[in-house]
Amino acid sequence: MLVFADNAWHVFAGLIVFAAGLTIALSQRKIFGVPVKRATMLYLWHSFFCVFYFWYSLNDAADSTLYYLSSLDYEADFRFGTSGIYFIVSFLSQGLNFSYGNAFLVFNIFGYIGLLAFASALQTVTASSRRYIRTLSVLFLYLPGLSFWSSAIGKDALTFMAAGLVTWAALDIGRRMPAIVLGAALFLLPRPHMAGILLISLCLALLVSSSLGILKKLALLAIAIPLSIVGAQFGLSYAGLGDASGFSDISDYFETRQGYNLGGGSSVDIAGMSIPMRLFTYMFRPLLFDADGVMGLVVSVENLALLLLFLAALFRKKRTRSDLGRFAFMFYLIFAIASWFVLANTTANLGIAIRQKTMFLPMLVVLLFSMWKGVSKKSTNKEART
Repeated sequence: MLVFADNAWHVFAGLIVFAAGLTIALSQRKIFGVPVKRATMLYLWHSFFCVFYFWYSLNDAADSTLYYLSSLDYEADFRFGTSGIYFIVSFLSQGLNFSYGNAFLVFNIFGYIGLLAFASALQTVTASSRRYIRTLSVLFLYLPGLSFWSSAIGKDALTFMAAGLVTWAALDIGRRMPAIVLGAALFLLPRPHMAGILLISLCLALLVSSSLGILKKLALLAIAIPLSIVGAQFGLSYAGLGDASGFSDISDYFETRQGYNLGGGSSVDIAGMSIPMRLFTYMFRPLLFDADGVMGLVVSVENLALLLLFLAALFRKKRTRSDLGRFAFMFYLIFAIASWFVLANTTANLGIAIRQKTMFLPMLVVLLFSMWKGVSKKSTNKEART
């Protein structure tokens, strides 16, 4: 039952789905502008982790297994949250008779599109940076964790696709608004509270942004404000705060969440930590000193790279202006900080945190690279001549 392929249809379907992803890699240039060679390498890299995760799920506990097995006899109506994933996977397993491996390849494409959009945004903001910064930005695309978690059946592939698309779209919101809408829908399906944070961040960024004309700003606000209110209410209801009447109810909810998931080996007692320590723990741990096993070591190296990028952007010697427009800068900043704060104060398990932070990591990384900008010699010479 949990096989990659056990008949001719599964083999054929697997080849078609893999070819569809490769076609996206070869034909995306007009949309994302990523060099075809890099896009193809990223697809093969991402697909490697898809196969690895498939093998991993057969030998260790994984949500992907539960999603697929439950989908085989799932008959409930469409609902947001976990049930939404069951609904999608049931369409693949029951409707298309896809195998476990076939379904993995479909979700692999979802995650890859997010990675591709992330690559495009990074390429844009580092275009005038020094060569070593551009090279480091490309290396961030190959962080194993990003491709590992976003290549499997589950929520993470959809939310990473949403994060990548929204990161890319914010750089030119006037022309890429449909990608923002799609990203919000992709967040809403598995994690409605993130859609609420996204829409609220969008509204706040529009209010303080001066890069858009007054008519465009008013039109976008007219759409975004009602949607953000609905999204926030839906997200609170999904999180169990539909009847919250004040700050005390929300505070009680945070305290309750801080005691969840304390049974695993990667759990931490965040209830006894200060807020800055919770934020640091959520984003940058495990580090090398508390890594557990091979996978823990890999994650700790990724966290160290992220920490070094954070410090490089924060304490750069030469103050250079970010290449981001005012809207994109404010949107990334608000969404990343709000997501980081909420998730860090409600997540007591580092294993879960590693997966969750992929929902806002593309925005944070693009923001940091836009701040850590060493202007290239070519750009400096051009400015000197003018």
